[in-house]
Amino acid sequence: MANTAPVMIWVSGTDKLCTFVNKGWLEFTGRTLEQELGSGWADDVHPADVGPCLAIYNTAFESRKTFQMEYRLRRADGEYRWILDNGAPRFASDGTFEGYIGSALDITESKRRQGRMLAAQKLESLGVLAGGVAHDFGNFLGCILADAGATISELDADSPARSGLERIQAVAVRASQIVRQIMDFIGEEQEVLAPVDVSQLVREMVLLLEVSIPKQIRLDFEMLPSLVIPRANAAQLRQMVMNLILNAGEAIGKHHGVIKVTGRRVRWYGSNGSPSESYSDGDCIRLEISDTGVGMAQEVRQRIFDPFFSTKLAGRGLGLAAVQGIVRNHGGAIEVMSTPGEGTTFRILLPTAIDPLAGAFAEAPVREIVPRKGSILIVEDEAPLRFSVARMLAKKGFSVIEAADGDLAVDLIHDWKQDIAVVLLDLTLPGKSSQEVFAELQRVRPEVKVILTSAYSWASVSGPLKFVEHQMFIRKPYQLSQLVTVVRQALPTEEDGTAVATPVLGNNGGSGRH
Repeated sequence: MANTAPVMIWVSGTDKLCTFVNKGWLEFTGRTLEQELGSGWADDVHPADVGPCLAIYNTAFESRKTFQMEYRLRRADGEYRWILDNGAPRFASDGTFEGYIGSALDITESKRRQGRMLAAQKLESLGVLAGGVAHDFGNFLGCILADAGATISELDADSPARSGLERIQAVAVRASQIVRQIMDFIGEEQEVLAPVDVSQLVREMVLLLEVSIPKQIRLDFEMLPSLVIPRANAAQLRQMVMNLILNAGEAIGKHHGVIKVTGRRVRWYGSNGSPSESYSDGDCIRLEISDTGVGMAQEVRQRIFDPFFSTKLAGRGLGLAAVQGIVRNHGGAIEVMSTPGEGTTFRILLPTAIDPLAGAFAEAPVREIVPRKGSILIVEDEAPLRFSVARMLAKKGFSVIEAADGDLAVDLIHDWKQDIAVVLLDLTLPGKSSQEVFAELQRVRPEVKVILTSAYSWASVSGPLKFVEHQMFIRKPYQLSQLVTVVRQALPTEEDGTAVATPVLGNNGGSGRH
């Protein structure tokens, strides 16, 4: 019966020594019964687990209690596998203690699944935390941009303080781009297909990842300008570049080395052909990321795109599989060239056209508008940001009313309903929600234009929140010039009493129309 049971079985006597193991145990270890008897069974236990394993066994033995323990046991092929072992005391019919009997199961695959699940949960929790931090940090950057812009506008052109403030403003703009990239990485952004300048995207990613690459590794960058893909998911392309650069850094490790990123246009004749050098009129972008790391053997190179295959730490292995999926989603191809000891190069081909959307990133011209008399109601719960925005709009000649939450906003809508011309409405509010504020405004003054604002992209908010359709939008953190542009377009003119076309500003780095 023991030899046909689907578990490994062992028996010990009153002296704690093993007196029997079944056929399943012997087939697992590849040893003979004589080798396993006595204390021989412990020879195949992982050296790090022998001490804890014997301590649990001896403690249970002295108290005559059942026990359960996990340890690593060497299989016949030499691999250590995780074992779940349950032991119970044996007693004769007269109650005399006769030793222990136990059963053991290989739980290695179960532990691996559990590890992947825990890793996924950890990443999800980290994403929630990072999303909250990025959102709040974006508000702080908005305050910096607003105050810097307002102060610059007060200075003379030759003021010595002007250059310092402009540097502060430039750093804040760069920081806001990093915040948006973080939100892309953690999945806070909805899928948006739009023109993407791969050269600019890679340049931004290189600057972002320099702090994650060891100092002894040099990061070289050679990208031709304006490598535009007409329809691409910028978030996915950032993830692709990030994975490949970080993989290259890990391949070099603690040694001195070079990671080189290059990009150019080539002619691509399809999956059965090879790209030829045609920098001026090619119909695809070739992106190469190479390293001077350890390289890969052929058997490893053939499996690197398999899900969960990894030569690194446990719980890894989805990075390159995700990269391959992103390339395929964009209709491209990826190949890897590597030799042990000579480094690795990943070559990615992404279909494109040279001038399909020339000027797609250009700002639309804004005509000057003479505003009617009316106030701007700013509904924003972040006090520093609200104060800064109100201050800079006031300096531009606008009349401003402030509300710190949804409840106060509704009260002000009733109190000042004849004077309010535009509402700058944050989408995340304490008290009454932004939907409730909007609904009350529609009931009282449906003609008033609303400018929605959020740290998330237009695609992220326009889907779940149906009330935002046909409204204006500006993404945080924004600059003074951007906000003034949107406010002027929202205000009705003296000529016809209507506002101009509805813009969406700050979405994916450019401007668009909705």
